[in-house]
Amino acid sequence: MRKKAFVIVLILFFSFGSIHVWANSAPVYWESSPSSNVMIVEEDSPISVLKENLTFDFRENLLEDYSIVAKANAEYTMKNTSEKEITSAMVFPYFGNFSGSRKPGGEVLVDGSPVPYTLYYGDAYRKENLEEEKLDLKGALNEMETGSYEPVNFSLDEPGVLYQVTFKNLKKDHFTGKVSFSLEGSEKVFAKNLNSYGYSADQYDIGTSVRYQDTIEVFLLGDALDLIPEAHTFEGVRLTENEDYTVEITKKSMLFQDYYEEMIADSEYLGYFVINNQTERNFFLKNLDDAFGSARLVTEDDLAQFLHEERLIFLYYETPFQAGEEKTISISYEAGGAMDRRSSKDPTYTFEYLLSPAGYFKDFTNLTLRVLPSEGYPYVISSSLPLDKKENGEYVGVFDTLPEKELTFTMYREEKITLVDRTEGFLSRNFYSFLFSGGVLLVFLAALIVGLGIRGLIRFKRHSR
Repeated sequence: MRKKAFVIVLILFFSFGSIHVWANSAPVYWESSPSSNVMIVEEDSPISVLKENLTFDFRENLLEDYSIVAKANAEYTMKNTSEKEITSAMVFPYFGNFSGSRKPGGEVLVDGSPVPYTLYYGDAYRKENLEEEKLDLKGALNEMETGSYEPVNFSLDEPGVLYQVTFKNLKKDHFTGKVSFSLEGSEKVFAKNLNSYGYSADQYDIGTSVRYQDTIEVFLLGDALDLIPEAHTFEGVRLTENEDYTVEITKKSMLFQDYYEEMIADSEYLGYFVINNQTERNFFLKNLDDAFGSARLVTEDDLAQFLHEERLIFLYYETPFQAGEEKTISISYEAGGAMDRRSSKDPTYTFEYLLSPAGYFKDFTNLTLRVLPSEGYPYVISSSLPLDKKENGEYVGVFDTLPEKELTFTMYREEKITLVDRTEGFLSRNFYSFLFSGGVLLVFLAALIVGLGIRGLIRFKRHSR
């Protein structure tokens, strides 16, 4: 009889403020109920980690999103120590966002063969949500949405009306096209192509800058809106319709589900976030639901904001283990660090890797850590764990068991930050302040000299009399 056990391999790379953090492994299992599916940390895992080779390779000199980038690889040799066949669910959670060039995901190999995986998106996380800068793993897994998300503040089957308000410029000067409307009862509105909006009680104003022709979209979750268009110069002077501009309003009845799918595909800000599967659908609907939970008017920018927030993301796949079987599991991804120029001429970049989650496994032995620097940043100037520098410039650390400390290391252009570096960095960071202060000082000195000169001239004339 087959038994299902589940293992989580945590490769957490996320940002505490701007610090990207990765993490080690911990075993989990799935628990199902009629209303939800949750993942729980398994206390008695039969999986042992026989060894881990952890490598940060900077030799390609990559620089993205204000950070040098490592080709990171965590390779585990794992063994099923039980006498039963088990199915292991390997989950790689990490903290990240959708705003940078490094999109969610990586590559997972089991015994050298690629394994397909699914991404699950959790809630936004901030450093203050973490106790002692460590993730509440059990709580995070419990909150992960694995089923089909059903919105609370709107219904996908709800009928609505799409209004498109098109302003056309009849003259050469730019202007602001504005639409006013009021909401009644439980009515809600989604609007896009805006650069301004405001409201007072149930009265709303939304606007866009018009150069030649621009269209505001307003989708009403309700029956009908009374839209009042008008236009103003940037100085606030009201323009005359059919003389300075024209406006056309069209409307179309449709279900909200049909609208939001079209809206994402056509959006300038959201277009690259394509809904390909259930988890991506859940992510979008959850954030839209949260937005409508706090406001009756939700804009395209409100949704784009969610893409920039650090959040917990789970990379999930399954693989079987025979009784007593060993497997090699490799995870590769691009890792960015935290840039800091507060105390140096050139930036330092700090990387952190949480080792402690591996303590949930049955056993963990033989960790080998390698940092392969680039030509531009060849030095590890600080590390929380002992690293030996080899003749070829690599840094290596070997540990028989799981270290008690988390791994943190910092890369720099020089072997150490000198007093000269600190001074040059201070002057560079404060150049414009010094320039401004110097300008103010020169004006003050000039005024003082002129004042003293005038005073001396007056005294001279009095003395001459």
